Amino acid sequence: MSFAIACADPQALDSGTAPEAIDQLWWPAVSLQRARQVMRLNGTVTNDRLLEALQNAAYSVNDELQAWSEAQRQAHPDGLPKGRLTNLYLRAVHFYAKAELVERYRDFDATGAGDRRADDHEGIPDEARRNMRWAISDILGKPRATVEAL
Repeated sequence: MSFAIACADPQALDSGTAPEAIDQLWWPAVSLQRARQVMRLNGTVTNDRLLEALQNAAYSVNDELQAWSEAQRQAHPDGLPKGRLTNLYLRAVHFYAKAELVERYRDFDATGAGDRRADDHEGIPDEARRNMRWAISDILGKPRATVEAL
């Protein structure tokens, strides 16, 4: 006699201690819930993992924009003004985090079905990084692509 039990997707335990947002001194706060919606994440990504990915993303984007932000801090000491620049900053952080999460979850399921699903998502990290680079270029006012004649 055999039977099967339907179970939801396996989920890692979540500590329940992840904050609702990553507060930064000058940069805009990064909301975990908003990031989850924007990145269209399913329930397999715990808040702890999402928090780690968003923190790493914010650190990297902040580092890339350090020289630019120092000039902006003099003009806007209370923080990055709401609007276009804030949206572009959050876009860069969200897409950096998405690239990291997709790559980290790719190796989670080593079955044949998992490999096929991973192949379906193969280009997602590259596209996410491209979108992150474009957002940073837009913030800096630089062209999105550099073309050289050979």
